[in-house]
Amino acid sequence: MKRTALLTAAALLLLAGTAVNALAQNDTTTVPKADTVTTAQTDNSTAGVRPKAWFSFPTEIRMGTDMLDYPKFATFDWSVAPGVSFRNGLSIRIPVEAVIGMTKVSYNDYEGLYSSNGTVGLNLGYDFLNRSDRWRLELNASGGSTYLKTPYRFAYADLSLKFGSKHLGVYNLYFGLGLRYLSPYNPDMTQKLMFNFSIGFWAF
Repeated sequence: MKRTALLTAAALLLLAGTAVNALAQNDTTTVPKADTVTTAQTDNSTAGVRPKAWFSFPTEIRMGTDMLDYPKFATFDWSVAPGVSFRNGLSIRIPVEAVIGMTKVSYNDYEGLYSSNGTVGLNLGYDFLNRSDRWRLELNASGGSTYLKTPYRFAYADLSLKFGSKHLGVYNLYFGLGLRYLSPYNPDMTQKLMFNFSIGFWAF
């Protein structure tokens, strides 16, 4: 657990450093000389300029089912992932999740119908439509770990594709499909490959 905490702290420090460095290097508009262009041309040159980096905050609800042992195991998760998005389409985020694993009675030696935990990890994303002002198609790769001492403990790695809009204001709805692999710390829990569906909002 100490090792997980140290890795998490290092990731947070790296993200903070990246954000500060990127924000410090934001584009600045060069002011043309008054004797070479008109005021109207100057206004046009400054319109539509995006910074190199900005704060982003996706939040989503995710539902999944175990492809290796359907339908005995399913998940219901809630995730928030503050981080930084870049003009070239890349993003770096720290997903923090509340995860619930739901099982049949007596399956995998669980007591009861469900077990819950929390995870923290690192997420890298790339928006294939980063030049579009209307749509977003983002591929995300994540990895992380649970941090509470419950029977439902695991490390995870996942890959997902999210599609949504960019032009609805601050909050933009998206839908996602993905795969998540769970490697358990608990010897009574089997490895799992989850097929996930998610719905959420990008906040910029």
